[in-house]
Amino acid sequence: MSGLSIEQRRNNHIIRWVLALLLVAIGVAYVYFGFRWYNTGELSPLPLPVSAADSSIDETPVSDKQIDEYSVPASQPKYIEIPAINMPKARVTRVGVTARNMLDVPKNIDDTAWYTKSAVPGAGVGAVVIDGHNGGVTRNGIFARLGNLKAGDQISIERGDSKVFTYKVYDVRDMPLQQVNQTGMKEMMMSADPSKEGLSLITCSGKWIPKEKVFDRRILVRATIID
Repeated sequence: MSGLSIEQRRNNHIIRWVLALLLVAIGVAYVYFGFRWYNTGELSPLPLPVSAADSSIDETPVSDKQIDEYSVPASQPKYIEIPAINMPKARVTRVGVTARNMLDVPKNIDDTAWYTKSAVPGAGVGAVVIDGHNGGVTRNGIFARLGNLKAGDQISIERGDSKVFTYKVYDVRDMPLQQVNQTGMKEMMMSADPSKEGLSLITCSGKWIPKEKVFDRRILVRATIID
């Protein structure tokens, strides 16, 4: 006997390598899906702290008092109401275009917005163009159910002078943003029936694209005035 004692230890280096590779793989997966979400809006199967909506929208509720006390010049649209989708009377604010030459949107999720370069209610020609939000981070927007409208449903617009105009839905389309920019907006600026005044409603749909800060689709509703 040599009298020497040899301590045997379990070799854990393989387990450590496996754990390290697993952590690297998880990190790569998070980077990959985060990159895809940022560029395409595709939500990750992994738990990522991301938003699927525009976080810049003001989601503060608009009170009945604020709605009742709202005022605009006599010829401009003041309120819009759509009973067919249980959409209550909502304020119609004013918008132009953004610095990127895109149609601007209302600041509040409960408001709609009239594009000031479009027609005014009662003009008899062209189309009144109004947009609104489909939803925000925490709740639905005023136009959340716009895509549920059907041909023949009625929409009412009240002007600043309290005169009310009623329109009948002509068609409802869900269109890719690229197609909207190519042809859709030109159509929305014109009445679906050239012999009648038109109303065009727009809201977002599809996926939120963080890189572009836009949704990738739009719901487009065209209506014509009821004589």
